[in-house]
Amino acid sequence: MRQRTVIIVTLSVLLAVLSIVFGRRARVFRGASSIGYVSMQRILAESPEAKAIAARLQELQQQKTRELTGLQQAFETTRGQLLGGALASPARSRLEQQAQQQQSELERASAQAQADLQAGQRQFQTDLRQRLTPALEAVAKARNVQVVLNEDSSVVWAAPGFDLTADVIEKLKAPGAASAAPAPAATPAGK
Repeated sequence: MRQRTVIIVTLSVLLAVLSIVFGRRARVFRGASSIGYVSMQRILAESPEAKAIAARLQELQQQKTRELTGLQQAFETTRGQLLGGALASPARSRLEQQAQQQQSELERASAQAQADLQAGQRQFQTDLRQRLTPALEAVAKARNVQVVLNEDSSVVWAAPGFDLTADVIEKLKAPGAASAAPAPAATPAGK
């Protein structure tokens, strides 16, 4: 009986010590793990920096589309001439060779345009990240946030007060926010 009492007392003391230790760690962990989120779509829509970068990318896309449209029209014109009339053998041969060259040029230009647009998108993401990171860090530090999630892809529900989007947008709009980040690299020129 005495042995049983000693075991119960020992287990009780052990449980008390463990609850104190784990209780403290849980409180420390909860206090240091504040989480917030931002809406990247809203930042892209409302931030002047993101709008300017997106406009540059859209301008590059429009330029490449115009170039490809011109090449496509020239190719279609040459094909129309080949299909449309009775041509002498040397003229027909010259047009067939011209059509092949135009088709090759169109395919090369299309592949180059796609590569340039992908490079432009990567540059867009890099430029945005360079401008966004200091603003996110400043807001997270000011609000004592340890983790920032993207609302558009990973937040299903959150209590009010965890949304940092407005603060980040204000930080990006603040005078000097643009000068805090390095200047963006030039977009690839048409080739």
